[in-house]
Amino acid sequence: MDEQAPAPSRRKRLTEQREREILDATFDLVAEVGYEQATVDEVARRTKASTATLYRQWENKPRLVVTAMVARKYPPLPRIDTGDLRGDLVALARSLPAPHPYGAPTLGIWQAVMADPGLAQALRDVMFAPYLDALRAILERHVQQGAIRPGNPALEHAEMFLLGNFFVHKLFTGSEAGPEQMVDVIDALLLPALTADR
Repeated sequence: MDEQAPAPSRRKRLTEQREREILDATFDLVAEVGYEQATVDEVARRTKASTATLYRQWENKPRLVVTAMVARKYPPLPRIDTGDLRGDLVALARSLPAPHPYGAPTLGIWQAVMADPGLAQALRDVMFAPYLDALRAILERHVQQGAIRPGNPALEHAEMFLLGNFFVHKLFTGSEAGPEQMVDVIDALLLPALTADR
């Protein structure tokens, strides 16, 4: 089936309870059959919803599945402001979502992402956007407070310093990048680059 959204139409907001039912059903379906085999049609059948409703609300299968995964497995990101640049970066690193939380189905998301640009975009837009926004807010605050020089070129690469390591670490080592690994990257690379001319 075509997993892309039909032509846009006026969006009718689902109730919070109904949205939760659909996201729960989506998560359970993908946990059962895997990301590749799950379809929007089957979610619609299980929830007695129309596919048009699902597409209006979530646009496509990747966004629906990622939203369901985030809703089930990851708590909201709290505001981070420790009063210290390193403290803020460490707090953010320790709050990054683990790709494979203990005891939770992996859903096949991380295996499928390399071959599915729509899934990669959904991960950026739904899962990682709050963390990227938080990082930008941290950097902007510490520029204003004088801990980072305005125009420091490391500001443009901070996302790759932090999140790039988060994804590449497993490729090179075979293991997930845990919180302490992320803190090591902050101390060895990101923090010195941000404060080099201070």
